[in-house]
Amino acid sequence: TGAPTRAANATNALALNRKRASARAGTRQRQRVAAAAVATPTMLRTKKDMRKWAAEQHARGARVILVPTMGGLHAGHLSLIDHAASVCANEGDAIVVSVYVNPAQFAPHEDFDTYPRNLDDDVRLIAETKATEHLAVFAPQDMYADEEEDDDNVQPSARLAAEREADSAMPSTLKTHVVPCGSLAAGLCAESRPHFFGGVCTVVLKLFNVTSADVAVFGEKDFQQLCIVRAMVRHLDVPVRVESAPLVRDDDLLALSSRNRGLSEDARLAASSSLPVSMLSVSAAAEADRALTLPADAPPPPPTWEVASCLEARIAKACSEAGGEADYVTAVDRETLQPIGSVKGCSADIELPDGWTRALPEGARMCAAVVYGGVRLLDNVAL
Repeated sequence: TGAPTRAANATNALALNRKRASARAGTRQRQRVAAAAVATPTMLRTKKDMRKWAAEQHARGARVILVPTMGGLHAGHLSLIDHAASVCANEGDAIVVSVYVNPAQFAPHEDFDTYPRNLDDDVRLIAETKATEHLAVFAPQDMYADEEEDDDNVQPSARLAAEREADSAMPSTLKTHVVPCGSLAAGLCAESRPHFFGGVCTVVLKLFNVTSADVAVFGEKDFQQLCIVRAMVRHLDVPVRVESAPLVRDDDLLALSSRNRGLSEDARLAASSSLPVSMLSVSAAAEADRALTLPADAPPPPPTWEVASCLEARIAKACSEAGGEADYVTAVDRETLQPIGSVKGCSADIELPDGWTRALPEGARMCAAVVYGGVRLLDNVAL
């Protein structure tokens, strides 16, 4: 089996990925149209109301399943809610979708002020999901207010933004917060956004406490975030089961994200033609290589660092040629998120021999963050 066969297999696998993405998008649209809202979600605007609602659900023997979001909902978010309703929930369980743009995870120079916000649209979309019974939307004004301040008169966005210290995203009045440590929080997004995961973990822990959640659903699009939240739950003995739902792609294969709305037409075309295509091509090539039957006398695979670095270089080259600026393109161990390649200057044109996937640890993952037209996009695929 030679390079032409490998290329054909990878091309076929990529074409299948495109068909699957298109089919999923069509199915989601049909579901949205067919599922006219049959129930209006209970609106909860304060922590006090949230605690009361959760207590009522537990009193009738139901579990509370949390789907945390920052609003600006799209089909990817709705798939999390559908996942919670169809996979995680038992009959009678309650689902709460939180909508809160968390200022603590934005640095002062980032896009907190322009992040998409339209609560009415978000509630309408939530009402059209599979979760039509025992459904609530928790849209607090301020997750960082003291309980006695927890009312609709608090205007947190301006206040918390003003309270941020010049070199930190964390509101200066917030004296207790979570600081994730270890390899999970040491690389990838943490290198260019060192403030980010502290803000995420702090608000997620607060959401777990306020909602009294039994289960929480996170998407695999933010793969590092998912790993860090799971670690926080283990390390702090938080009684919440963290479930994951697959990354969802748009028709043009871009991973669905609220930030996609900030892409110009040209930037979107450049992004969609390079980042997801190169990521899925590498993943498809790995799938095709694993399907090969190797002869008994096949030579050993190249070193892990060489294979991983070559794949990283291929993706980085494709994105750069399309005008993207890579924050990182890194192959990692799925469990530790430790890089397995990242040898700078490795050629993207190295021809890998049959059986090269034998060099990779089980569950290896390729993660990338690339900026197009000022918009930072994330993607990740299995290797």
